[in-house]
Parts: sequence; structure tokens; C-alpha cells
Amino acid sequence: MGKLIDGDDGLLDDDLERSSEDQHSFGGVWTRIKLEALEKYLVAFNTALSKQSFTRLYIDAFAGTGRCDIKVDGEKKSIDGSARRALTANPSFHKFCFIELRPKKLAALNALGAEFPGKTIEVIQSDANTALKTLCSQHQWNSERAVLFLDPFGMHVEWSTLEAISKTGAIDVWYLFPYAGLYRQAAKNADALDADKEASLTRVLGTDEWRQVFYAQNRQTDLFGGSNGDVRETDHRQMLEFVSKRLKGLFPAVTEPKVLYQGGDSKNPSGAPLFALYFAASNPTPKAYGLAMKIAKDILDTL
Repeated sequence: MGKLIDGDDGLLDDDLERSSEDQHSFGGVWTRIKLEALEKYLVAFNTALSKQSFTRLYIDAFAGTGRCDIKVDGEKKSIDGSARRALTANPSFHKFCFIELRPKKLAALNALGAEFPGKTIEVIQSDANTALKTLCSQHQWNSERAVLFLDPFGMHVEWSTLEAISKTGAIDVWYLFPYAGLYRQAAKNADALDADKEASLTRVLGTDEWRQVFYAQNRQTDLFGGSNGDVRETDHRQMLEFVSKRLKGLFPAVTEPKVLYQGGDSKNPSGAPLFALYFAASNPTPKAYGLAMKIAKDILDTL
């Protein structure tokens, strides 16, 4: 039996390890929730902008294959993924940009062009951070508006990428933040933080202030009178509050996170908290982000 994680509702290290491994091949109830939120927003976004002259762009930074394998209550099934849901949204986007690094996924994405011949689809094989920074710098955002889906594998989205997105003033973002990755990387005892973990946390959060916020000097001493190192005094909820504060300082408008769990459903969750689903609007105009926030909040409230 795994040891308890401090302040994390009795979550077990072993449980988290198993859930993390299972995500490699199968999604779960959280997958369905995030995709439903995205799908509803895409329809509302296109409807709201359908009478305006903007070119509407959908960007999927970790596009996968267009299909998702999930396992809920022991039952395995295949459902439409984010790329396919975007392509079937009505009203439609004018352009679609699918970013995927893994060669095995690219063939399936390229095949979507034949399945949806009337759609303008660009498939980019690249690291998502690199591709997104390029897209943000090259597009004419005064005449374009976009919805971006950030559904990374682990702690992969760099803060500098979020900064580039925010600067466009034209991209609405659904960001599935790796909640479990955050509180697992930030070990209970700071002595367990190696250079790679520290770098990962700083890269994702955009600051090393997390060290001062999450950790405090250990008040206990060892047998020889020395310090045992800093300890993490914040629980996982307080850590997520730090993430929310960081995002709200970067984007003009950000929703409160919808925490997605390992099991159950959105009304009666169970198991470990795995992800935090955020919506962020980069358009600084109050009228624009006010409408976007209303739509996103209504969607999140119904899930």
C-alpha cells in the first residue's frame, strides 16, 4: 500500500502511479468532460462571430489522431477526439491547424483531409511550444480570431508559450492543466526536488516564486542538530490557487478551474484529482472577453 500524500485527501502514491500509467493508453471520465466543454464552446464561438468578418481558426496543439480511447467503469470505447469534433462544429471554422510531434499520429491527422475535403486543414509536425510561438508571431490577428485547445501530455506547456498566446489578443484558450503533475513534482520534502523537477515547475509556472510559496523551512532537526531541509506546507488546493493567480495575471480573463478526477462523474467525482480545466481569453476588450467568459462559465457550470 502506498504512503499518503500530505493534505491530498488521503490519495495514495500507488493510486496516482497507476492512474498516470493508465492515461498513456486510455482516457477516462475526465476525457469526456473536457471534450464536451470544448465542443460546446466551439459551436458558441462560431455562432457569436458568424456575422463578423474575422477569419476563424481552430488550433489543436496536441492533436493526437482525432479519436480517443477511454475506459469508464471498466468499459472501453472509442470516441471522437478534439480534432474531429472541431471539424464537425457547425457553424464551421475557416481554417484548422493540428500540431502533433509523434509520427504515428500524423498519418491519422493527414487522413482527415480526405474525410473532410471541404475543410482547410494544416497539419504541423513539431513540438507544440515551438509551433505555437511561430503561429502567434506570424498570423494577422487584427483580422483573425482563434480557439486553442491545450491538452498536453504532462508538464509540457511552457509559460513563455502562454505569454505568446496572450500577446495576440485574439485567441481563446482551453487549457487542461496537469494538476496531478504539479503536486507530484513538488515533493513533500524539498530535498527530493532534483534539478529536472525544479526546472519543470519553473518552466510551467513561469517563475521560481513557487519555491517560496510552496515551501517553508523545516522546524524539526535531525539527530545531529541539523536541518532536514525545507518542507512543502501548501496542500494541492493551495498550489492550484497559485496557478490560477499566475494565469489571471497573464490573461485579461480566466475562469476558475474545473477540477477533473480519476473516476466518478463531474457531479460525484472519485479518486485522485488529475487535471484542472481552465478557460482564458486573450482579447483585452471587455465586451469581447465578457461574452467569452459568460459562455465558458455557463458551459463549465453544466458539466
